[in-house]
Amino acid sequence: MRRRHFTAGLATLPFVPTFALAQGDDWPNRNVRIVCPFTPGGSQDNIARRLAVKLSDEFGQTFVVENRTGAGGSIAADNVAKSPPDGYSVLLGNIGSHALVPHLYRKPAYNAVTDLETVAWIGTQPNLLCCHPNFEHNTLQKLIAAAKKEPGKYSFGSSGLGTSPTLTMELFKQKTGVDITFISYRGAAAAAADVLAGHVPMVISNIDSLMGQVSAGKLKPMASSGAKRSPVVPDTPTFAEVVSPDLVVTSWSIWAVPTGTPAKIKDKLRVATEKALKSPDVLESMKAGGFEPGIMTVPEIDAYIQTEIKRWGEVIRAAGIKPE
Repeated sequence: MRRRHFTAGLATLPFVPTFALAQGDDWPNRNVRIVCPFTPGGSQDNIARRLAVKLSDEFGQTFVVENRTGAGGSIAADNVAKSPPDGYSVLLGNIGSHALVPHLYRKPAYNAVTDLETVAWIGTQPNLLCCHPNFEHNTLQKLIAAAKKEPGKYSFGSSGLGTSPTLTMELFKQKTGVDITFISYRGAAAAAADVLAGHVPMVISNIDSLMGQVSAGKLKPMASSGAKRSPVVPDTPTFAEVVSPDLVVTSWSIWAVPTGTPAKIKDKLRVATEKALKSPDVLESMKAGGFEPGIMTVPEIDAYIQTEIKRWGEVIRAAGIKPE
């Protein structure tokens, strides 16, 4: 009997360390995927890559940025939501994946609130409306007057319907009553290229994506969408200044992981991210692109997401945008 009990006891031993490791004690012990919903070279991609370098240094394992674009961020979010909850798939969550997709798709493949868990707040970035330097209606006041005089004549390019830049303009249209045509592009670079070529008069995108052309004098900034003027374009007014105090829109970023990811893993990632966001080189590079890093608790992030879901649902319904 004693021998039988001893043998049974040995059979359980291998499960003890496996259980412990499953809780994240040794995470990460291999490469970690950061799934980015945007094209390489864009502002969100730049943010992901800046932090990936810091996290790789912190943990001694490579954090690899994987771009999965399309459908307003839902392709990337769904990929992470359906990944094992082991900490090796991390989503660069954003306003699109979490607050816009629920209203833009009739049957989203995932639920951002129940299928994903927030880990860390990264920060916010305003959008910037720019025009070709030769565009005669190169201020918001001039644009509003011209668009009211000739409805539908003017257009702007942006990176898809389910993005904060595009919905900034939808909100602008609702607040002013103007009729401006939206032209969808795969990314900000393609939209800006058509403005530079004279095919479209205006482009709106996250501010970081357009600063190269603005600095070179190829694009003229017309308005930014933050609560206050951006330090990188201090002479450019905000939509809130010109149109309405509540016309404030920012593209925010978070880390999110599949629901069920061990708390220890989430804590490690959150602490390392907050450390990276305080490092001088990350602060300098992000602020140079108009991005404002920040720190929020997980309950604060979740509450903010809920307010964004409600707000943008109202804007989308008012715009008459039907779920696909």
